[in-house]
Amino acid sequence: MESRLQGRLSFFIALRIMSPALKYIGCGIILALTMSCKEKLNNKNASPDTQTVGNISTTLSSDTATLGKLINLRLYEPTAAKFKYTFMDNSGQNERLSTPGPSDSYLEAILYFDAATFAQLLKDAQQRDSTISSLSKEEFNFDWLDQSIKDELIKSEAVYENHSELFAESSEVWFLDNKLLLRKAWN
Repeated sequence: MESRLQGRLSFFIALRIMSPALKYIGCGIILALTMSCKEKLNNKNASPDTQTVGNISTTLSSDTATLGKLINLRLYEPTAAKFKYTFMDNSGQNERLSTPGPSDSYLEAILYFDAATFAQLLKDAQQRDSTISSLSKEEFNFDWLDQSIKDELIKSEAVYENHSELFAESSEVWFLDNKLLLRKAWN
């Protein structure tokens, strides 16, 4: 504690002794360093996987921690995931909108599970308020999926459509082999 006080005291004494021109230069250097650090912190918080065009931001990521902020992954924790999250800012904060409205967001995801977790997930989905899927495969044929997943989707049979909050309220899922495709819209 004393060394900090001595360091601060030395700094202020040095400022007092310096000529006025040197004071401004010293303060300018401190200000520049502070602004540089703040800019680095702001850039650190921006996702490198996010692209923004106009009022639409799109994130393509495999970060399960980020995905866990959008949907509930605590009950059925995936071993891996990849997702596309699109946010349409309709708040009126840009020139495109003259009248603000509610913002919309959309999530498309593939979640991979170990065999035991997937078996439990499938069992729970069948026991909940589920029905044989009325969704079409095309609705889950996301443009960003790997071709091998698209091929598996085309060959798959409809299993269960579930809207009972396995991962998020009103989400739609399509089960594959130890993985599932998920869609969710917030309007």
